[in-house]
Amino acid sequence: MADELLNLESKPPAKQLIAGWRRQWSDGGEISGGLPRYLIEKLGATQIGEMGPEVSKLCYPFQVPGTHDTYRPRVAYNEGLPSQPMTRRNRFYDAGNGLIIFLGQEPWFRVDVYAEAFFQAVAELGSPKIVAVEGYNGAAPPDMERSVSCIYSRADMKEKLDQYGLRYSNYGTQSRNGPTIAMALVTIAHYEHPDLEMLRMGAMAPMYPFLTANNDPVGISRDHRSFYDIMRRIKSMFDLDVDLSELLSLGEAESQELMETLENIASTNPTAKELIERARSDFAFVPFETSVSMDPALDGILEDILRNAPDQPEGS
Repeated sequence: MADELLNLESKPPAKQLIAGWRRQWSDGGEISGGLPRYLIEKLGATQIGEMGPEVSKLCYPFQVPGTHDTYRPRVAYNEGLPSQPMTRRNRFYDAGNGLIIFLGQEPWFRVDVYAEAFFQAVAELGSPKIVAVEGYNGAAPPDMERSVSCIYSRADMKEKLDQYGLRYSNYGTQSRNGPTIAMALVTIAHYEHPDLEMLRMGAMAPMYPFLTANNDPVGISRDHRSFYDIMRRIKSMFDLDVDLSELLSLGEAESQELMETLENIASTNPTAKELIERARSDFAFVPFETSVSMDPALDGILEDILRNAPDQPEGS
């Protein structure tokens, strides 16, 4: 059964695992499906394995009426002959330096089977710390830092997480709310894998409840600023060697374009202007500033220099 759930071709020692899911509910701004894919391409990560055929068989429907081929498994043919089996893509990639990236597809059935395969992979890779990334849409001011929420699997993680500008979610305490796939896995980790550290970061991608003249949604469909605000936290958290300048540049360009669109809409639509202004005044986030750690020896040298510096004459 183990080989039916998971097939890892190699098992590099892992320190961190970043996980996301395509075709899932909580993929606002394409954060969950797009950020892992971006990292795989940016870092030249190589595939090291995937969830096995039992996951594909038990966790997904063949199709959902009215959705055409959205939920059907991928197939391919070469001159009429099948060239790949019908499998779902739940794949693990090695990005080097202890970083593993997982890009999967949200299961529809048997989350217990899916979780067993996921945590089996985590165990075989040396129990790395896990960060799942997801996104949701909201009227976030595009020129501001994104709001990043968090849930986590172990109480002793919070003291460190307090350093990273995260809002702690109270999702589900006021009314009945179902979990996203990342939330479900964090909950399973808490109760069934207490030795593991897993957290879920969710960022709010800008999306406003009205349409342009061309009936396009007013927002950012792939929000690179959310990618950036999540990744700068992960980079600092795990001391990753990842250049984020491209994400920041893309995010700023997208945000500026949306700002101009919102200004044009507000100039001719008083109701939309009121909504845009209220969204800005109501927007709340926890800012994050990257701290710079200094070598203790260098810190001591600087202290000695300051301590022994001659006093400055008055009036200088």
